[in-house]
Amino acid sequence: MQKREWPRLEALRAYLTKQYQHHFPERQIYFRSRGVVRFVSLSPRFQSISLAVAFTVTCWVGIASATMIFGNQMIESKDRQIADLREIRGDLHKQLLTLQDDILDRAQTVQARQDMIDGLLARSKDAMLGNLPSREMAGRYPAIIDKPGVNDKLPVGGPETTETPPSLVPRVGVAPDQRKRTQRVPIVLRGERTSDASDPLGSKLDELEGMQSVLIIRMDNQVRDTINRYEQALKIAGLSAEKVLAAGPRRIAAGMGGPYLPMRWTAFDDESQTRALISLMQNVDRLSLIYKTLERAPLSLPVEEFYISSTFGGRPDPFNGAPAFHAGVDLGSHVDNSPIFSTAPGKVSFAGRDGAYGLMVELDHGNGFVTRYGHLSKIMVRQGQRVALREKVGVMGSSGRSTGTHLHYEVRFNGTPINPVKVFKAAQHVQAI
Repeated sequence: MQKREWPRLEALRAYLTKQYQHHFPERQIYFRSRGVVRFVSLSPRFQSISLAVAFTVTCWVGIASATMIFGNQMIESKDRQIADLREIRGDLHKQLLTLQDDILDRAQTVQARQDMIDGLLARSKDAMLGNLPSREMAGRYPAIIDKPGVNDKLPVGGPETTETPPSLVPRVGVAPDQRKRTQRVPIVLRGERTSDASDPLGSKLDELEGMQSVLIIRMDNQVRDTINRYEQALKIAGLSAEKVLAAGPRRIAAGMGGPYLPMRWTAFDDESQTRALISLMQNVDRLSLIYKTLERAPLSLPVEEFYISSTFGGRPDPFNGAPAFHAGVDLGSHVDNSPIFSTAPGKVSFAGRDGAYGLMVELDHGNGFVTRYGHLSKIMVRQGQRVALREKVGVMGSSGRSTGTHLHYEVRFNGTPINPVKVFKAAQHVQAI
């Protein structure tokens, strides 16, 4: 195989040698100086090396020039890219600052709204769990004592029947009736933002706002439920809630003022949720007014052990038998010298002898409520004195127009007598709230 290829290689070598000698023959360069002619011989080897060097230098110059030209273009391109990146960075920085401001504003709004909710919760909690007179006396009333026997002389004048409704006085150990809950408003969250994993802070704020919305609706339900029960108690007592509120504490307290600023800082983005917050504020305000009114309402009992010997309203007069109106209720007791207690905080507007009332104490409780304690044997307060709930004002007796030892107890609202028995029932209703 090698012998067959050898002639071909020899032929190729001869061809290349011939071409080399043809293109690079020995050349002479002649030059003349001062009449003398000289020449320089250029061998084929020198010519080929010179050509190679020239070619190499030319290529290097070309490559260097191209590199410089394209390098400048690349540098300009990089500069443009860097400028674009700087612009994008500036936009991102502005968006970040805007996002931080938005998150800060939302966080401040959520915090301000939470402060408002906390304040409303504190007010409603005081109103729903406060110590109203009937609650303070819950469990302290002894069981009602038996009425006098058939052969016993009635301690006071009045109708023959002295039966006392068993539900008038709370008994020890008797649980209140099961409450009838008002229908709750279904909780519907509207306008919720879609949680985004790329925005954990925004998602957390969305979650907090949703929790606040649920809390507001539940609080509003509970507040309205308590309002309904308080108003039901007033209805049981024969009173109108609107009339009681009209005579109750002023809505505008002294020492308040300032410019009007609409409630925007704590408002929700969703209008329905903002309306729920406004509804809660209004209902808490109404509950607070009703509670302040009931705080001074005579919802306690004037004597611990008693039976009712003469009810409120029409009756035969105990002395002449003629039809008459009884403006209060007569309470008798088997306990000698039974102390008489104030049924609500108030101020003694009268303490002394007053005709048919005998020794009588009148207390002004404010908000239109007045109570009278008649036929006392002893008065233990003086006119103008302020008394607290369950403070002793006198001792049961039989002074004035009376047939025996008892307490004539009156409750008046705006000057009109109301049935104390209904007030006792209303006190029981409040106690069960």
